[in-house]
Amino acid sequence: MSHARAIAAALALVVIAPVPVAAEEILFKCFFDGMCDPDRMKCEAAGLDVRFKVDTEINTVERLGGEPTSTFSLILGDRALTVLEIPFSGGTTTTTIPTGGGWAVHSENGFNGADIAPKQYFGECTGI
Repeated sequence: MSHARAIAAALALVVIAPVPVAAEEILFKCFFDGMCDPDRMKCEAAGLDVRFKVDTEINTVERLGGEPTSTFSLILGDRALTVLEIPFSGGTTTTTIPTGGGWAVHSENGFNGADIAPKQYFGECTGI
């Protein structure tokens, strides 16, 4: 079994919705209901809905409804799957989804004009 297939099999076992073990394409629906802003040093409620289409066979990812000029990379680890997004601005956005379940993290290092505007979201992702 290839490394990518092993990751897909592991993901199928840990997400809430059933995913066929042989699946190579997984849709992740993520809802991040908390957000922390280090500039203002506070956390508050959020309602960020993010969806990714992941293909573990060819190691690709697409953010559905995301910025069309961004480039994406998929990082498959032994404990998490991470999506790296690089928008045109050069900032980065990462979403880390643990393969063992639990909280997912979505971190944005974007810009507000010429100033960096970091944000970190916490929530859950479900694979379908």
